[in-house]
Amino acid sequence: MSTRRASARASSRAFSSRALSSRGAASLVAATSLAAVGLAVAAAGPAFAKSSIALQAGARSVTPGERIALSARGSSDDFGGHPVRLCLDERVGHGPWRAVDCGREGVLRVTVRAAHPGMLAFRAQLVGRDAHGRMVVDRTSEVVTVRVR
Repeated sequence: MSTRRASARASSRAFSSRALSSRGAASLVAATSLAAVGLAVAAAGPAFAKSSIALQAGARSVTPGERIALSARGSSDDFGGHPVRLCLDERVGHGPWRAVDCGREGVLRVTVRAAHPGMLAFRAQLVGRDAHGRMVVDRTSEVVTVRVR
């Protein structure tokens, strides 16, 4: 047992008295620099685009023939100053989404008439053109449902 302790003490003295090689020193400097850069990036936080979208319905339950007032608000700076459209879509039951109306970003107010009993779903979307000229959806609002009884 005493020989093990003596050899462990001798090896620790040898390690502490050894100078770092140039490769070891370079590795230590690189690792320290990388850690510092990582902390600086983490402290700065991610960059967020200033986009927002919201949709409100005037009623959650209506009778057939009644009007439903919808108000959508949305803006985006993701397209570098290019025009962005604010569109309102409607879905009857589990059918496909269809466009009700579109306008410039900002505020869009639309009134629709509930035709038949069932569930109506509405959503708002911000749509812009990408660098290739294709229409791209930027943001989609939460779905708002209205029961037609």
